[in-house]
Amino acid sequence: MDDDQKAKAHRARHSGRKADKKEKKNEHVQEMTAKQRNPKAFSVQSVQKAEKKFRRAKDLQEKRHHVPLVDRTPVEPPPYIVAVVGPPKVGKTTLLQCLIKNFTRQFVSTITGPITIVSGKKRRLTLLECNNDINCMIDVAKVADLVLLVVDASYGFEMETFEFLNICQVHGFPRIMGVLTHLDMIKNAKTLRHTKKQMKHRFWTEIYQGAKLFYLSGLIRGEYLKNEIHNLGRFISVMKFRPLQWRTSHPYLLVDRMEDVTDPESVRTSPKCDRNICVYGYARGASFKSKTNIHIPGCGDFNIHDISLLPDPCPLPDKEKRRSLNEKERLLYAPMAGVGGVVFDKDAVYIDLRGSHSHKEGRGEDGRQVDQMLQSMMKTKQTIDAKMQTSKFALFSDGTVLSPDDVESATVQDSESRSRRPAFAPISEDGANSGSDEESDEDMSAEESDVEESEEEGQNGCAAAGEATSDEDDDGVDLEHDENLEDSGDDGSGDDDEEDRYKWKKNMKEKAAEAFRARSQKQRNLQFLIYGNEDDYKEEEKEETENTADFLGELFRKVKKQENTQAEKRSWDGVESTRCILTETDALIKDDEISDLIKDCFITGKWGDEEDAKALLEKDEELYGDFEDLEAKEKEDQEQVEPVVVEQSGEESSGRSKKLSREEREAQIEAKRQERKRKLKEAFDNEYDHDDEKTHFDELKKEFSEQAQLNQKEFEDMEDERRVQFEGFRAGLYLRVELLQMPCELVEHFNASYPMILGGLSVGEGRTGYCQVRMKKHRWYKRILKSSDPLILSLGWRRFQTMPVFSTQDHNGRNRFLKYTPKHLHCNATFWGPITPQGTGFVAVQQVHEQTASFRIAATGVILDLDRSTQIVKKLKLTGNPFKIYKKTAFVKNMFTSALEVTKFEGAALRTVSGIRGQIKKALGNPPGAFRATFEDKILLSDLVFLRAWTEVPVQRFYMTLTTLLAPDEEKTKWQGMKTVGQLRAERGLHAPVLQDSLYKAPERKAFHFKPFVIPRELQKNLPYKDKPKVKSVTEGGNALERVAVVLEESEKEKLKLMQMMKTVHKEKLRKMKDKVIQRVRQHRAECRKSEMKQLKRQKELKKRICKALSRGKKPQAKT
Repeated sequence: MDDDQKAKAHRARHSGRKADKKEKKNEHVQEMTAKQRNPKAFSVQSVQKAEKKFRRAKDLQEKRHHVPLVDRTPVEPPPYIVAVVGPPKVGKTTLLQCLIKNFTRQFVSTITGPITIVSGKKRRLTLLECNNDINCMIDVAKVADLVLLVVDASYGFEMETFEFLNICQVHGFPRIMGVLTHLDMIKNAKTLRHTKKQMKHRFWTEIYQGAKLFYLSGLIRGEYLKNEIHNLGRFISVMKFRPLQWRTSHPYLLVDRMEDVTDPESVRTSPKCDRNICVYGYARGASFKSKTNIHIPGCGDFNIHDISLLPDPCPLPDKEKRRSLNEKERLLYAPMAGVGGVVFDKDAVYIDLRGSHSHKEGRGEDGRQVDQMLQSMMKTKQTIDAKMQTSKFALFSDGTVLSPDDVESATVQDSESRSRRPAFAPISEDGANSGSDEESDEDMSAEESDVEESEEEGQNGCAAAGEATSDEDDDGVDLEHDENLEDSGDDGSGDDDEEDRYKWKKNMKEKAAEAFRARSQKQRNLQFLIYGNEDDYKEEEKEETENTADFLGELFRKVKKQENTQAEKRSWDGVESTRCILTETDALIKDDEISDLIKDCFITGKWGDEEDAKALLEKDEELYGDFEDLEAKEKEDQEQVEPVVVEQSGEESSGRSKKLSREEREAQIEAKRQERKRKLKEAFDNEYDHDDEKTHFDELKKEFSEQAQLNQKEFEDMEDERRVQFEGFRAGLYLRVELLQMPCELVEHFNASYPMILGGLSVGEGRTGYCQVRMKKHRWYKRILKSSDPLILSLGWRRFQTMPVFSTQDHNGRNRFLKYTPKHLHCNATFWGPITPQGTGFVAVQQVHEQTASFRIAATGVILDLDRSTQIVKKLKLTGNPFKIYKKTAFVKNMFTSALEVTKFEGAALRTVSGIRGQIKKALGNPPGAFRATFEDKILLSDLVFLRAWTEVPVQRFYMTLTTLLAPDEEKTKWQGMKTVGQLRAERGLHAPVLQDSLYKAPERKAFHFKPFVIPRELQKNLPYKDKPKVKSVTEGGNALERVAVVLEESEKEKLKLMQMMKTVHKEKLRKMKDKVIQRVRQHRAECRKSEMKQLKRQKELKKRICKALSRGKKPQAKT
């Protein structure tokens, strides 16, 4: 050993005798806590606090409960859809490739469309990649059972992640698991830990506390670490899924293959003609019915022309108890990706020879993989019929050689005589008896039972085949060329071919009588045919034959002992009165006697004591005891022996069961007795002891579980072809759906990266009408939504564009129009669209073609009500002016334009600006639109009269389905429907029209001149002197000079002018002096500020010197 090589570290044992001994030696004894040592000290101190704590615990417990639903999942559920979602370049494709390799041990280089794999003994998965298109994200959120949300940890969460989460919240919220990639880009360990913690808590905020988040460290040779992918695959394989309401009530199908079955001639003559297509996929959700209406998101509504059942291309493995799957059971089915090998169709089977599934051993010269058997089939130039016509057949190496003419002649004779006869000529007695002495008696008995069984089943074959079997090595079938057949024919018997050909015609009458007698003996009694299952014995024979048969030469089967037991079992029927055996004495029996014999075989007949049904049931109860689910026992313990019925005589009830010893039988009886006692005790405990612990939630769960078991047992034993006639095509079946008159663009522009979904529609969902919803604008969406602007909604299976009108509901139930959506409140909306069940959620976006960095989800909501009509109103304020007033009556004009409008509003309430209320009475003839109204008080001519009314806002009948699947690949993400008015104005550079009446104006108050106060003369006489109005003189009034006109002379005018000039000069002088004073004051203030600044500066310097001196411990010296 080299010195550089380190010694292997010691690995301590974790199991075994030594590990157990060490564990017992170091066993830790848990010490008692303070609460356990002194429970009284920790008793309840406050009853109110204890009550609140108890209520809080119960509330949390109830919040964790889901509403129990009936589990309608079939025994073999369809593959669960696992969608990988995330922004571009985060590692979605690499993650899918690693998951496929983890489950199937195969590497798929190109992932196109859904890929179905077998992930476990009871689970299949359909892996699907979602591209960065909001239409694709919406469709995937509707069908995915599990979403792997891939996030680039080096960059952080992106807008696409939050957009998809908001879409999922509306459409049922499937199970979501986060996957963080690109962690190797973060080099600092501390930053890495901080990033993981931060993103985990942000992820929990959006999903729920404790949501699972996986970390993928990095890439090695282009793949993630095997251990991390294995852990992720284990979580996916054991995850439980809760049924979503919309999916369980609607059938849907995710298309994994599409074929164009249109007549090629029609496509050649008219390339743009409608196409007939066939789509394939697993049925999911509810059961599909024939002629069901469906909707294809991104295409439109269609009707199913034909639907049929196909074999499962990716079946679950056989029910065997193994821990893991073997290599043959790790199936992969991806027809769109060219992986899967064999593709089944209704009338054809397609075999892919150049996929990545074939093996390296079968590579040809061109380097492509071609299987040898399939290659030989491709090189075949003749059909099977032509080969059969030229071939010959020899049953034994020394037997007669048969040609197709011999077989055809025998077949014609068989159809003419209507009796079942062997198709081949009988072999001579010498050849039949050769080697018979060497066989044992047991073999002979087995051969005889085989012959009897073949006769009873009515199968055509060689009657002497069982007698002629001499050696196992000599038995076989020779299908060789003519030369080999001639040689083998020469070695056989010495009879000529022509004699052997016509030897079967001898003794035809006797053979026909024997065949008729055998058929008459084969008929069962009527009692068994009515009350029993006539296929029981055949099914048992078939199973035993398939499991235990030993084929000789791939043609004959060696008879075993169990078949003798079956033949004996069939002979137990015996000959009863209902046997139809024609004898000579049958003609003497009267019709009444025959009818009595037939009646006696039914329930109305006379039963003996040992044949009474009630007595037989009691015996069975004593003998068998309680019912035991044997299949469940086999699943729990493979080695447990199936209970058998032990009779007193000790004989075996069936020939297939092994004979047990006495001790084993007693042990089984004792075990059954103990099991019965345990069940009785458990039933007693459930009924009495734990009755108070059962809650309403537990009772609901039990009720729904019983209903689910009842649903499964209803059609459990029925074949699929017959079962679909009763319940339709249930979930889990692989279907072929034929659709007629589909748009040609769907076939020409089909892209497998965009999911194609067939969503079933319930009755009434194909109609359109007014839908009333409650919605709220998303707080992250920057723009505000306007009424009657086009909006794209995702509702149910559909994606469509419509024009909603927003409203709010008043306390009296009136829907009042809103021009814009509230910022942080819910509002109602009404639009014209497809009828959808109440409670269905929807998501709204304004555009799907815009590539913006901002948030694209505009609003979310839920369906409230469905109605064929709706009424949304808005305020209408009409104004008028009074033109005649008579006390409390006024004539008003300029409010209406005709007498007809006035008649419509008779009795309506009016109001003036001053608050006086009134009512419309009757229309006037002139002017048009004038009316008479009465008020509470007398109004003025200057008053403004207005009427408050409501007018209905119409909802536009606009509904357009998004057709993204019909667009070419480069235009699938650029679909654009109706544009908003704002977008059209912005493109054309137009401004919104402004109405002058809609502008807000500043109020203008005009001065109101009141009339002089006048007291009547009669009232002045009675007033005291102090209250009587006084008549003032001209001089006393104060305005005498203004009222008297003064005319000046020339000299007076000059003097007045001079005085005015002197006043003007004096005013100018005063103004200048004032300006100088203001200037001096400003200068003085400036000088004062300068002096203050100098003083402050000196003070600061003095403070500095003082501080320095204090710090040095010296006295400061005053500056001179």
